[in-house]
Amino acid sequence: MKNRAAFLGIAILAFVLASCSGGKQGKINTLADLKGKSIGGISSGGEDKSRFELVKILIGAEPKDIINFIKRSDALAAVLSGKVDAVFAPRVVSEYYAKRNDKLRIIEPGDHYKIEIVMAVRSEDQTLKSDLDSAITILQGNGTLKNLEDKWIINLPVINEPASEAIPKIEGAKTIYTGVSGDFAPLDYIAADGRPAGFNVALLAEIGKILKINFEVVSIESQAKFIALNSKKIDAIFFQIFGKPLDYLYADMKSTFLATIPYYKDQQGYFLVKK
Repeated sequence: MKNRAAFLGIAILAFVLASCSGGKQGKINTLADLKGKSIGGISSGGEDKSRFELVKILIGAEPKDIINFIKRSDALAAVLSGKVDAVFAPRVVSEYYAKRNDKLRIIEPGDHYKIEIVMAVRSEDQTLKSDLDSAITILQGNGTLKNLEDKWIINLPVINEPASEAIPKIEGAKTIYTGVSGDFAPLDYIAADGRPAGFNVALLAEIGKILKINFEVVSIESQAKFIALNSKKIDAIFFQIFGKPLDYLYADMKSTFLATIPYYKDQQGYFLVKK
């Protein structure tokens, strides 16, 4: 009886320790292993229930919970410390960090869910949206977007990344204040000199040349970008829109802004976990 009681005591203790570790139970090798686990994400202004439903669809089961972080660096630190079991992110973001941290690896999705990366403006700024659409169309047609993708995504060095490039200023031209979070590398990130850099900043420089306008980049946290946009502290942001069958998840948000045509397309459903 004493041995049995001791065994039960050990079993109970093991269960308690596992419960206190954020749901971490063994190595994660597949999406199925994420069932009942704590998943980290970056809050971008959407509802928590939408993020929970998204992860549920991506892994084919319910997670334990979704832990929202202000910065992606905080979310990744939580994975490495065991506070969460995984962080979900688009493919381009997951690959960026996995290449730069040998303690992280990617769990790929079973199905590939398409997303479109767009610029978003206030619902009343139809003229600005139309102008941005025109510029993006030109950049698609003349190969500039492909060149930016090659430099800032496909061939971006793992070490010694390019420093941020100053956006040319046109004297007397209109200024569009654009929020950049630094949490969507390599589309946008914070360079070693502390300034926003990456594909999105280079894109603004090219759009400014076409439209003869100035862009002022404003560093802003992901969760605050829609608040800043609607309160007119900034005029535009970068955002990801889900394609079918996930487009319904954030349908309510779409009525609060106007989205440009996509300037980059990617896939959602990738998870970063600790090796």
